[in-house]
Amino acid sequence: MADYKVDLRDVKFVLNEYLGLEKLCEFSRFKELDFDADMLNDMMQQGLKFAQETLAPINKEGDEAGAKNENGQVIVPKCYHEPYWTYVNNGWGATTSNPEYGGMGLPEIINTCVGEFFSGSNCSFAMMPGLTKSAAYVIDSCGSDEQKEKYLEKMYTGVWAGTMCLTEPQAGSDVGASKTMAYPIEGKENCYKIVGNKQFITFGDNNITENVIHLVLARTPGAPAGTRGIGLFIVPRNKINEDGSSGESNDVACPSIEHKMGIHGSPTCVLNFGDNDNCEGELIGDIYSGMKYMFIMMNEERLMVGMQGMAMAGAAYMAALKYSQERQQGCHITKMREPDAPKVTIDQHPDVRRMLMTMKAYTEGMRALLYTTGQYIDYGHWSDDEEEKKKYSGFVELLTPICKAYCSDTAFRVTEMAMQTHGGYGYCSEYPVEQYCSDTKITSIYEGTNAIQALDLLGRKLPMKGGSVMMSFVQEINERLGKLKDNEATADMAARLSDALNKTQAVIMKFMGLSKEKSLQAYVPFINACDLLEMLGDFLCGFFLAEEAAIADGKFKAICAEKGASDDAAVAALLKDSEEAKFYYSKVQTADFFMNNLLPRVHWKESAINNLNTACMNDVFPNLVD
Repeated sequence: MADYKVDLRDVKFVLNEYLGLEKLCEFSRFKELDFDADMLNDMMQQGLKFAQETLAPINKEGDEAGAKNENGQVIVPKCYHEPYWTYVNNGWGATTSNPEYGGMGLPEIINTCVGEFFSGSNCSFAMMPGLTKSAAYVIDSCGSDEQKEKYLEKMYTGVWAGTMCLTEPQAGSDVGASKTMAYPIEGKENCYKIVGNKQFITFGDNNITENVIHLVLARTPGAPAGTRGIGLFIVPRNKINEDGSSGESNDVACPSIEHKMGIHGSPTCVLNFGDNDNCEGELIGDIYSGMKYMFIMMNEERLMVGMQGMAMAGAAYMAALKYSQERQQGCHITKMREPDAPKVTIDQHPDVRRMLMTMKAYTEGMRALLYTTGQYIDYGHWSDDEEEKKKYSGFVELLTPICKAYCSDTAFRVTEMAMQTHGGYGYCSEYPVEQYCSDTKITSIYEGTNAIQALDLLGRKLPMKGGSVMMSFVQEINERLGKLKDNEATADMAARLSDALNKTQAVIMKFMGLSKEKSLQAYVPFINACDLLEMLGDFLCGFFLAEEAAIADGKFKAICAEKGASDDAAVAALLKDSEEAKFYYSKVQTADFFMNNLLPRVHWKESAINNLNTACMNDVFPNLVD
């Protein structure tokens, strides 16, 4: 597991040649911080170095040791302790955070990039500082000046950790059914007694940091039912003394942690608040705006989860590629009738090449989707044009459920395919893909299951602002498709993408109509919401890959012209000798593979949806409950 690899050339291509990192550096925000493209690329390289040299070597060790609960004290793997302090002392725990309180103020696209490295090399480790950064951002965005002064610096510098506490045992994903209570404390302004239980809290406790700052959803006496009556409270594990140091216990206990399929180094905690009626929390902002505030963190985490999936998929693909180039088994397919034919490495076998190409195409497509969304966040936050800010903020809202659900579902398939590429060895723990597969599965479940993401897309994001955000996004996509149609290398790709987009839009319109039906057909949009999200995900990955192919084709042809490679033999020789030529050529082939082999999923999903089948609602399942 120590041999973590990432396709650094593709990372650099997306950052610099596709998205144009230097454009961000023209924004006033980043000029003030003296960022330029060279500096940001160097920081990206430093992040990869840390991931490869420090985090990857402890990934398997942390997984085997696992987190433990010893008499109510959560113990995280010992091998995490020293790297954690190196991580936060180098600023990686506060990449995009407010420089006023110790953050680095980096663009989100760089955070996404180094996040890929950290999660790909050691997903369990990366969770605690990632959650802390997001929890602090909520306080930074919605808290009082006093709360910012009290909490932010110690969270951004990693002295204190942070969590989000939503889920309760009886409620699951139905956050509105929360029963945790917050009772006003007489004589203490903005201070409440917190009583209740939370479950599935990632890094709900640890034995590394001095304190843990929980953001807890709770309702006050007499509050409206459902999510409308929920507030958000800052609840430290240890009370904060007058001088800002951590003091006595705040009556927050962890009676148990979960035993899980993967991410063993990350403690998933049950937390009890106020068992001894001595747990105090501070209200953030308005007493009934807790869900609104928490969604700031949830949306950050949903993008992070999509990135986690992509990161582990990319690492699993690279591991499968390396293994297939080393493992000799069988002869070449053209020599199957020759008993003495020499053995070849398995990357020469057609089915293995199919799997490798599928993993490569999905990984590169997901990387383009997530990095693009990171760039949109930067435009939405920091553009000097107010209209541009509104436009790209809307695009981020639209893309968030797709990034989370599509990337996490697809990533699990990629890690499973990487395991298949290894054959029997892939199922064994001495090879890394077994852990990648088990660690990746949770990404489709936490931070809102992928069905919740699909319903959010269908019910909130597509109709958002009267559908104007989606219409604006499609308009921009169509304009860019027009440019692809004018490019000889991508004209056919653009035609296939236009057809896929039209089919996807037709499904969206059909769903809008069916939602008004009073028959069983009204269930159809809900039955097929996940398929619609996947249609959009497949289209977007294909679209970004096609745009990348247009750039790569131009650069490949320029190299051929420079080297005088004007016939097939000369091109073949160039592809052997030039890594740059090989990279650009491969980008075009990857896009071509996606259009012909993976994008057609849009068509068969559209065909299945048009059957309007409701058999799953009509069926009578056997009753297994006494």
